[in-house]
Amino acid sequence: MPDLQSIPELDGDILIWKLYKNAYIRAYCDSYDTCIDIISNNIPLTHWHPNEEDIFDELYTLSKKGNILVIKKALLGAKVFYMGEPEKYQFNKNKKWHWGKLIYLEQNN
Repeated sequence: MPDLQSIPELDGDILIWKLYKNAYIRAYCDSYDTCIDIISNNIPLTHWHPNEEDIFDELYTLSKKGNILVIKKALLGAKVFYMGEPEKYQFNKNKKWHWGKLIYLEQNN
């Protein structure tokens, strides 16, 4: 797929994908669960459990060339705020929020 940012690596049954500056994706799918982790500087930022049918689409959106990932980090945890094309992201990446902080991840060039 020529529109992917980079090529993932397999570590056993876990997919490791270095997509962002100082951050990478770890994904797996087994008979019990599916999971996508976002890790930065060896610290988990957030994770979610997409349906088995949806994990490919989510990984494709995360890894498509030029796409961004924005994580909302608050006192009680973190979650994905936006993933996709930067042109469709409706906020300034330097905007300040009262309810937490946004972590803006751009892909490696």
